[in-house]
Amino acid sequence: MSSIESVSQKYRSQHLTAIAQGLEQMLSAAEANAVSYLQFAEALIDRELLQRNSKRIEQNKRRAEFPVHKSLDEFDYHFQTTISKREINGLLDFGFIDNRENVVFIGNPGVGKTHLAIGLGLKAIEAGYKVSFHTALELIETLELVELKGE
Repeated sequence: MSSIESVSQKYRSQHLTAIAQGLEQMLSAAEANAVSYLQFAEALIDRELLQRNSKRIEQNKRRAEFPVHKSLDEFDYHFQTTISKREINGLLDFGFIDNRENVVFIGNPGVGKTHLAIGLGLKAIEAGYKVSFHTALELIETLELVELKGE
């Protein structure tokens, strides 16, 4: 007869770490609630997929190199009246990414351009896209270096 530890180790060997970590707790809950085999199998894989998705999102947030964390929920549309919440929400289907189109925020310092860009980038990461954050100055410097190298 298999022990929970040996079964957990088999899951770990297949890189199913979320299942391995929660197996004992999930078995107890399934037994207490008389969960069917199919429901239990689904709960196992749902746990693994949820953890993998969370890890992917966190990893992509680090890779994006956002200077600060800013969410769209925190943006004050009453202070910045030149763009509406409806316009920003219209970008959240990410059709502009799929169509290889640009979104450019232009304005004076302190009006929320970076906030909106980071918030939109975070939402894109959550939707499964990869993001890389750069300021306009960084992009110009990169272009100048490439031009100097003749590339």
